[in-house]
Amino acid sequence: MSGKHRGVQARVRQIIPEAIYVHCKAHNLNLAIVHACKEPLVRNIMDTIQQISFCFNESGKRTVFFRDELAENDEVKEDMGRRAKIQTLCDTRWASRCDALYTFLTAYPVVVSSLKKLERNGDSKARSFICCISKFDFLIALVVVEHILQIIHPLSIMLQAKTFDLIEAVQEAKVVNNKRNDDVEWEELFDKATSLAAKVDEIPTIPRGAARQQHRANVPAATPKEYWKRALYYPFLDHILQELEDRLAGNEARFQPQYSIPTKLDGLTDDISRHDLTAVSFDVFHIEVTRWKSRWAIVTNQKPGTLVETLKSTNQMLYPNVYVCLAILATMPVATATAERSFSVMRRVKTYLRSTMTTDRLSSLALMHAYKHTEIDVQQVINVFADRKSRRLAFLFRQ
Repeated sequence: MSGKHRGVQARVRQIIPEAIYVHCKAHNLNLAIVHACKEPLVRNIMDTIQQISFCFNESGKRTVFFRDELAENDEVKEDMGRRAKIQTLCDTRWASRCDALYTFLTAYPVVVSSLKKLERNGDSKARSFICCISKFDFLIALVVVEHILQIIHPLSIMLQAKTFDLIEAVQEAKVVNNKRNDDVEWEELFDKATSLAAKVDEIPTIPRGAARQQHRANVPAATPKEYWKRALYYPFLDHILQELEDRLAGNEARFQPQYSIPTKLDGLTDDISRHDLTAVSFDVFHIEVTRWKSRWAIVTNQKPGTLVETLKSTNQMLYPNVYVCLAILATMPVATATAERSFSVMRRVKTYLRSTMTTDRLSSLALMHAYKHTEIDVQQVINVFADRKSRRLAFLFRQ
């Protein structure tokens, strides 16, 4: 779709050079997290947690050990809620990994005690897992990554909704920027990692450094708190912020006409994007926008609150340029999450028991499943089916 030379967006721009390709914002957020998680320490803890979750979930013996340890630890059991096992990390939806990281972080004492019992029972993998998750670099990375992903997760849910405010989503993405200068929050995270390390008799340390180092962080620091802040917290947070700025907030100016909606006119300024209306001078456009704001200022009853309602209420002859801006904005798909849900519907409908289903039947069942909340007149369906063709025997008896 987004190929530079032969993609759909490239072919469209060959016909209309002014067209702007807008990538799915939900996918952009996911890609931002994927790229930020390529930091070595973050990548290592992700791989370790995934291996441990597979180790417990794919073995009945290990699962029994984990559940027995969880049943004996009332505090961890209460914090985990209904969760009764370690969750695996999703390969596609990286924003949802915060739930799996939270589960692992909450159940950390239970995981350690379960692995120790498995080691005493001759499990060959348990010892290596204990050594990996007992180090302080693993614990501090786990606490930091889980905390930051928890901040971004609500934004991911918002971008996958059927209706959402993109301007509000962009502003929410900028909230993460305030976390970088919050020293109190970093101290809380470090204290949390320190208390977690104390449960396995581990103390905060600085990795061995060298005068010339190429393959690991070798930042100058006097204390472990200062070192991990410079070597882990700042790099990961800066990577997230840069990715969010490049991928999510990059086309913010293209969506400024959203402030033309009557209920959002307070945010309408002279800097509103005109979407390359080269045939219109700025003075003419400014006068039209001023009239548009005055037109809705005198309205006292309920005003349009969505883009579709505003388009229907706009007189194209009186406000041609505002109408064009709103129409162009309406053609910009900001997310493909709703469209991609049809793939999930087809996967649920066409199972191996329905492998011989024809295309028409599959399409009809998929529509019924996707729009299952739509009310259907059963009697009308029966009448249409009965009258579709003439039969020797009366299919439907009417009085």
